[in-house]
Amino acid sequence: MSQDRFILSAFDLNLWCPVLENRFAVDDLEALQAIVDWDIDADPNFVGLYTIEPDELSAVNQRFDVGFDRDGLDLPEIEVCLEREPKGRSIRNVPYLVHTRFELPLMLEGRKKLARLTNPDPRQEAAFDRWVDKGVLHKEVLVEPVPESLRPYLMDPNHTGDREVYYALKGEEWRIPAMNLLWNAGVGWNEHFERLEGMLFGYENWQNDWWNAHWNEKSGGIGGIAFFCAVDAEELRWMELAGFKALPPFGRAEIQIHALDPDDETAMASFLAEDGNAVALARFKLSFDRQREMLEGNATGPWQIKREQIPELNRHLKRQVDIVLRRSET
Repeated sequence: MSQDRFILSAFDLNLWCPVLENRFAVDDLEALQAIVDWDIDADPNFVGLYTIEPDELSAVNQRFDVGFDRDGLDLPEIEVCLEREPKGRSIRNVPYLVHTRFELPLMLEGRKKLARLTNPDPRQEAAFDRWVDKGVLHKEVLVEPVPESLRPYLMDPNHTGDREVYYALKGEEWRIPAMNLLWNAGVGWNEHFERLEGMLFGYENWQNDWWNAHWNEKSGGIGGIAFFCAVDAEELRWMELAGFKALPPFGRAEIQIHALDPDDETAMASFLAEDGNAVALARFKLSFDRQREMLEGNATGPWQIKREQIPELNRHLKRQVDIVLRRSET
């Protein structure tokens, strides 16, 4: 019987970070849904983050034999949360502590120099502000207006700007204008910007190296949409000889391109199986401008690209083309 996996976490509201996590298997999803105050309309797939009350925690512990001891932490302000373990790769598998949800303790330890919070929860901002009052952190607030072109699409018509709240260690205040400049460069995000952002946050060189390599392997690089197309044996051979630096500019009159979730192996295998002549699935990313052109009029795909358009497409590749699946692997 297949099992879903969930994570219970104890969240310290003073340090605004998890201090205890417990992964457990669920063999009866309906039993868990009956315990938790689950919003089926807003979250039909049960993938949201839920605050767990003491009676719910006791019921989860008893039904699924979790053994989660909230009281044993002896901390004044703890919130227990439940979330479904994400499929595919998780930020929890990174070989160092990523700042997400750990911004404040990492800064207090001096391991992180800067935090950037967009429209933060007031409780999160208050947790940081306590250390501003103590003279440990420096705070700046910038308001970025929502562009007029996007305002008709806002769910809240009164939301006219985003609060960007920056915190820096004392003596590291220069990182705030540098980060703001980076985020407002006005061009598509890429691995060079990602590295600069990591450096401004305070990550070490090896950590930035690992992060960029991880995203190259996971989705074809930082920023943009991962596009996929199937290739036959002759096309694959040409790509190998070209060092995977381009898509093959010959063969079929048209190729079909899809945008797929890099973690959805089932969807990738299905796409490859649709083409009886294909032997592999290629993944590539395009420059920001070329990607925008492709999405105009068809935001989700698939896209039919004429073979004579391939040389132009190749001029806009952000990096090498990756072979992510071969016929023998499906």
